[in-house]
Amino acid sequence: MFATKTKYWDQRNAIDSNNVPGMMGTLLALPDMNDRSPCRQELELIQTQMVARHGIRYPTEGNIQDINGLLKRLKPFEELLPLWMRNYTLPYNRSVAGELAVAGKFELWELGVRSLARSGHEKRVMFLKDNYRIAHTHVKRTRDSAIAFVDSFFENPEDVEYIEYPKNTDFLLRFFDQCARYQREVKKNQTAQEQLHEFQKSHVMAKIALWLKHSFGLKRESIEFSPKDLMTVQSACAFDIALYHHKHQWCSLMSMTFIHSLDYLDDLEQFYWIGAGYKINYEMAAVLLRELVDTMMGRVNGSNTLAGNFFFAHAETTLPLVTLMGYGDRSLLLANATKAEINSRGFRTSILSPFGANIEFRLFKRKSGAEEFYVQILVNEKKAKIPGCERVFCKLSELEQQWDYYLKPYDFQKDCA
Repeated sequence: MFATKTKYWDQRNAIDSNNVPGMMGTLLALPDMNDRSPCRQELELIQTQMVARHGIRYPTEGNIQDINGLLKRLKPFEELLPLWMRNYTLPYNRSVAGELAVAGKFELWELGVRSLARSGHEKRVMFLKDNYRIAHTHVKRTRDSAIAFVDSFFENPEDVEYIEYPKNTDFLLRFFDQCARYQREVKKNQTAQEQLHEFQKSHVMAKIALWLKHSFGLKRESIEFSPKDLMTVQSACAFDIALYHHKHQWCSLMSMTFIHSLDYLDDLEQFYWIGAGYKINYEMAAVLLRELVDTMMGRVNGSNTLAGNFFFAHAETTLPLVTLMGYGDRSLLLANATKAEINSRGFRTSILSPFGANIEFRLFKRKSGAEEFYVQILVNEKKAKIPGCERVFCKLSELEQQWDYYLKPYDFQKDCA
């Protein structure tokens, strides 16, 4: 509902969110009568790897500046505003900008508890360097997320060694920073967001701006509200819910049409920024996919003894990775989409990339008979058929063939030049 600012929610038993047909699409694992892969009871879990987004954070400095800027513009009309807005100040300030919130730490702590149980452990496990690896980016909220996860997963968290990838050479988790072509053609290119800009100028946004004016009690005043103002209100509401479970302040200014339209606006931005909008957005994640597969192969051939390999990063890490593997709908999002098309779209970052989003690669060995290795991929802990293989458990050798281009000939340096 709030795109990438949506708090983590349990999707494991979800079939259809908000009654939107096909929205769960590729994240729905239905039984297949022709599926000849082994059942879970025939397999032994030998390794799990997870790539997780950090948990709920405080707004960034830019978010805080935008909200305070809007409050400053509203100051002359204070007596006309809703009661809660009179003498209102934000419950957070720049000193905590972008940092992991208490709610975010709890998200990752709980994820650790569930991951432990899913791995078949009844109690926390002992950290040994040869068996487990914990890595994060240079950004503090990813380290704090790793620490929260570790605290519930290991019985000796004080002994855990954290790997921090340096800011200027993080090709694995912040590949988007290291890809010059992506930065040039997408991230810093305003024309790459043409659909976003067109939707901002639409009659839908104009009607919502008028709604906001009425919600503020300023119907007869000369003040006008821009698309940026609407995005600021949506952001403030999203953080009110994620951080404090409050719906009675910023969120009270929004109608359901307001919420759903801004959710689509946000998805438009993310689709063309880190989703399937441009091939480079997700193909650059091949460096991470290659690392994950290499680690599984290492466990198979004995070159490593890792039972767990955990990465903590960003939405810009997890969303390109799931897109590369074929999860989510790649159909283009357009500014002139009809209401029905918007409501039924298959790309929703509130599902694919909320706070705490995670992709788990589970490597299994057949218990008896021929030595065969299978992979299961959980997206936000939900069992999902692997695109291309179309089964919940796929042979590792089949996935190697399926992803062959990204595992071998794909050249990150050449593609990103």
